[in-house]
Amino acid sequence: MKMKTIASTLAFLLLLPHLFAAESSPAVKFAVAPKYPALTLAGRVYGEVIVRVTIDRTGAVKGAKVTEGHPMLREAAVDAAQQWKFEESSAQKRVAMLKFSFVILPDNSQVQSQTIFLPPAGFEIRQKPAAPAVEDQEGGFSPEQHPISKT
Repeated sequence: MKMKTIASTLAFLLLLPHLFAAESSPAVKFAVAPKYPALTLAGRVYGEVIVRVTIDRTGAVKGAKVTEGHPMLREAAVDAAQQWKFEESSAQKRVAMLKFSFVILPDNSQVQSQTIFLPPAGFEIRQKPAAPAVEDQEGGFSPEQHPISKT
């Protein structure tokens, strides 16, 4: 009896990769990084967003759904994920998990923004928020410092 259980378990383990072949990470041909949403950047919102994409035979993304992540970062991640392209396959439907990390750079950073592709299926979007406008001595903004317009 014990030998039968071991043989059955071994057969199942050998079959397992074939059962979940559609769940393996397909090769990426074209990847798009999300843009850091201005409002979330100004509010110093950061974090990871995981997007589950469904891929057809041609490698096109047919569906994208957030599985976790900050609500204010989700739309940017889904918009980017829908533009990804993967290698063609004979599988009718495949799935990939994409990970987008939104990172706030410190105020003293020499870099304003940086996007890093993290193979096999992710991006890190690093951005420094705009410096806050400084009031002049009379309590108003000088034209050079005004956050909205410049004359």
